[in-house]
Amino acid sequence: MSHHLPERRLSLFGRTGQVSERLRLTIGGIGIELTWDGARCVIEPGKKFFDGFLSTGDGNGPHGQIALRLHLHCGRLPEVKPEAMIFDAAQNNRWRLFRLDGRYLFEFFHTKAPHPRIQLAFIAPDFRSGEIYRRPDKLFPRRAWSLPWLTRPFGELLMVNLLCQGRGVLVHGLGVHDKGEGWLFVGRSGAGKSTLANLYKPFPEVTILGDERLVVTKVDGQFWLSGTPWPGEGFTVSAETVPLRKIFFLEHGPRNVLISDSFLNLYSLFFQQLFLPFWNGEALSFALRFAEEVMSAVPASRLSFVNDARVIEFLRGQA
Repeated sequence: MSHHLPERRLSLFGRTGQVSERLRLTIGGIGIELTWDGARCVIEPGKKFFDGFLSTGDGNGPHGQIALRLHLHCGRLPEVKPEAMIFDAAQNNRWRLFRLDGRYLFEFFHTKAPHPRIQLAFIAPDFRSGEIYRRPDKLFPRRAWSLPWLTRPFGELLMVNLLCQGRGVLVHGLGVHDKGEGWLFVGRSGAGKSTLANLYKPFPEVTILGDERLVVTKVDGQFWLSGTPWPGEGFTVSAETVPLRKIFFLEHGPRNVLISDSFLNLYSLFFQQLFLPFWNGEALSFALRFAEEVMSAVPASRLSFVNDARVIEFLRGQA
């Protein structure tokens, strides 16, 4: 059973006590405004990961600026005849990207067989505006929708494109805020991100930004680490943005030890865990340059660790 988005939350986006059909998300300093008609926004039980990212910014300033404005239509999907296909990820990730009338057209399919088409998104070439069409789902049969349901993977794809417009990159990793510093732990699936996140949970002074998707940006010459509302197995996220001070590349081992490595090897490890816009050559070039800049500026090493809380004190002792 799902719940209506609480009125206390909706009142943030309109006059108190009135339901406003608009919300704003701020992820890594990037604002996205979403409006909709004739449908209810709901929160699925246990999936309130977006709460801290809901923003009341007025469109001014670094934390309230709206980069992208979207309008959502819930109901029948329009019939379209797209032009050339740009990217096909339907087999593994259930989405495809086309060009249509000068815009980008994202097409999304249900994850369960027979994989019907469930969502279309028409996005302006500068990624500043767009329209989303979402087909009703068995979970929400009465013209209702939720942010988790709508934005994965669509929201992640939007962030990749918005970040690569000169802002930063989306990284597969674990991020923590410990004693005023942001530490990024990067690793492939199984390298230990969720394991380390669980080891950090008993430390109340530590904020886990996320253990799956993190944002790295650069503002005023400083690199920043931000959480996103898309969690991994640790099911913990935070909307905090903190200075990025260290990068560790995770691997399991018989003892806790930091291992120095060449810049080329560390850059390669970082590159492998970036979410890259392969469909856009200019954006892809930016992401690669930005990754090189990050790795040149932020201290980085490999971390071989044991599944034991003592690794936390070991890391703090390296400061």
